[in-house]
Amino acid sequence: MRKNTLFLVLALPLIAGFLLSSCNNKNRKNSGQTTDMTGDTVTMPGMDILDSTDTLTTEGEIRGGEFLAQTNVRTIVFDYDRYELSEDSRAVLQANAALIKARKDWTVLVEGHCDDRGTVEYNLALGQKRAKAVRDYYVRLGVPESAIGTISYGEEKPLCSEATDACWLSNRRAETKIKVK
Repeated sequence: MRKNTLFLVLALPLIAGFLLSSCNNKNRKNSGQTTDMTGDTVTMPGMDILDSTDTLTTEGEIRGGEFLAQTNVRTIVFDYDRYELSEDSRAVLQANAALIKARKDWTVLVEGHCDDRGTVEYNLALGQKRAKAVRDYYVRLGVPESAIGTISYGEEKPLCSEATDACWLSNRRAETKIKVK
């Protein structure tokens, strides 16, 4: 009896160790890349990068302080915690798009704004969604995509600083600003 107990005491840890070590490799994927962090770094697949001499206009290049509000290009407002365009907003944007399309020398920057409720990060993301919704609608209306950029200011540029519904509404906006080329 003593021999059997001694055998079990010595054999069980060895069997358990073997089983656990074999399970360790079951779910590992072998992609053929080096994963040893002490040696060379892992080689990532190549990406095509545009040469800086390309004259591709991207949204990221449409920035700067020279964008100004035009009196005939109207601002739209949004419901609390929303970025969807209302019917009234669409009508305003249709009129704005007609003006923008008529002026080929205009570059457009859509600024997304929020009221001061919510975190800074949340308001920046919401402001970007608002600006993108306006930009996408302009593009659907025929404004050239390469002529429109977006930026979010979140809660950083309020029109009003009172804690009232009317003030918060005026801060939840998307402004379309223009730069003449």
